[in-house]
Amino acid sequence: MKFFKNEHNYPIKYWVKMSAGFSLCLVSVLIMDSLQSNQGGFWLSVVIVFFGLFMVIVGNLFLHIYLDVTDPIKSPFWVKILAYLITFGICVIMLLLTHKLGLLSPEESNIITSSPLNFILLGGFRAAVLNVIVLLWLYFVLSDHVKNVLELDRSNLDKLKERAENQMLRQQVQPHFIFNALSSLKALIKKDSEAAESYLLQLSDYLRESFSRSEDGLASVQQELKLCENYLEMQRVRFKEAIQYEVFISDEAMTGNLPVFSLQPLVDNAIKHNLYSVENPLIIHIHEKEGWIIVKNNYCPRKSASDETNNYGLNNLQERFSYYLKDSVLIHQVDNCFQVHLKILGSCE
Repeated sequence: MKFFKNEHNYPIKYWVKMSAGFSLCLVSVLIMDSLQSNQGGFWLSVVIVFFGLFMVIVGNLFLHIYLDVTDPIKSPFWVKILAYLITFGICVIMLLLTHKLGLLSPEESNIITSSPLNFILLGGFRAAVLNVIVLLWLYFVLSDHVKNVLELDRSNLDKLKERAENQMLRQQVQPHFIFNALSSLKALIKKDSEAAESYLLQLSDYLRESFSRSEDGLASVQQELKLCENYLEMQRVRFKEAIQYEVFISDEAMTGNLPVFSLQPLVDNAIKHNLYSVENPLIIHIHEKEGWIIVKNNYCPRKSASDETNNYGLNNLQERFSYYLKDSVLIHQVDNCFQVHLKILGSCE
């Protein structure tokens, strides 16, 4: 069956077995009727009907698989026509075979022998009724499969989301960050007690926000900006005017949602992987445009900067965004400018 585009990994063999069972259930009505009548050749008629039904179901099943149609009820009109033609063709063959074997009732024999038009109408009526039953059966089979696949994908995404969030959370409060923060605090205490107190408050706010997680893994843009600005202010205490930043976010965008720890890792990457000084500062712009948050900085990479580590953080961010919306993280590097676009996911209630 290499000519079938089974891109969804449909369990075709299992469905064929189910179709055989469904066909048997349909002809069981005729079998029950045979217990009350001694119609000659009835069991041969039952066998022919069974194989006819089975071929109609399997033919329509393979048609929908080949055309990659997962919803027979909402399929295009031309697909329904093809399905009906398959059913009609098999019904015509069944009529001809049962007529030749003398298994039709006298009334049916008179109808199909009276004129070709009557023969076509009888076959067309049977095909219409049978086609409705078969399409409903295929809808049940295919929709059940799609539902199971979606549930499996959702479960995998939940696991991916949880793993990515845990990785990101562990990354935020790393030993060297705490060490650098405490070292900066120690130096400030000796030089400027007021600045040290301000730095300690910002560090406290940052750590509290870092461990504050919502149940759905989302935070408002305003919350993310607060965490990001706390982090940037701590870095400005360490690097003075070598780090500068600007934030332009509308009030409407502030109520939007972002996955937790979306903005801070981007500015952290910029600080870690670029060269900067008071004369040539690192300038970070955070602004909003048409439903996107854009984090942009001038690009002057360190020689010792690890692209692999940088990509890890960006890949982690893309994984977490993909749980909510595809293509919601765009990365651009043009000349000496590096920027990341994050799609705002919606409004907080």
